[in-house]
Order: sequence, then structure tokens, then C-alpha cells
Amino acid sequence: MILFLQMFSNSDEAVINKKLPKELLLRIFSFLDVVTLCRCAQVSRAWNVLALDGSNWQRIDLFDFQRDIEGRVVENISKRCGGFLRKLICGCLGVGDNALRTFAQNCRNIEVLNLNGCTKTTDA
Repeated sequence: MILFLQMFSNSDEAVINKKLPKELLLRIFSFLDVVTLCRCAQVSRAWNVLALDGSNWQRIDLFDFQRDIEGRVVENISKRCGGFLRKLICGCLGVGDNALRTFAQNCRNIEVLNLNGCTKTTDA
């Protein structure tokens, strides 16, 4: 049990960061949902880099947060991981045209975009 706690300590040089290669840690992080990735980003500097790596943000489903997400969140997501993002499910009530313009400029590789429920967006 003590070893387990040491592996997940708050130090930047935790045992898990030394023992596992970055590629393997990124692969593990790729199975996490948005909320868990954001929580992992707060553990340490090393985990922040891993959690916010664009490869972890290829598919984002914000539908469960539709009442909480504002346009600036979608804009920030597009700026942070636009080159990697392939699929976005939004349904967010607070996302409007300006956020989607920024999104369109930054996310050139998008393959699936579901805006069902985004009531502030127009045909513009």
C-alpha cells in the first residue's frame, strides 16, 4: 500500500513518472474522460503535460455539461487541441456563433460535429 501511495504522490518526480515511459502514460490517459483528464492535470506538472496533450483530446463529449459550458470553453478547447480534435459532441446551451467561428478556424481536422441542442447558434 505504501508503494502505491508513493507512486501517486504529489511530487513532480513520482515513481510512476520515472518507471513508465511517457508514451505508455499517454496511452493510459487516452482512456480517461474529460473530467478525469482535467483532474489529472491538477496532480503535478508532469501529469498536467500528459493530461493536456492534444492526443488525449481527439474525441470530446460535452453533452453531459450542456448547461455549464460557455462559448469560451469551446474556443479554448479548439485553441488547445484543434489539430488533434476529430469529434466534438456539444449540445451546449451557452455556445454561440462567435465560439463556433473560432472553433472552425482552429479545428481543420474535425470529422464529426454534433451541435444538437446548441440553441444560441444560427445559420451564420
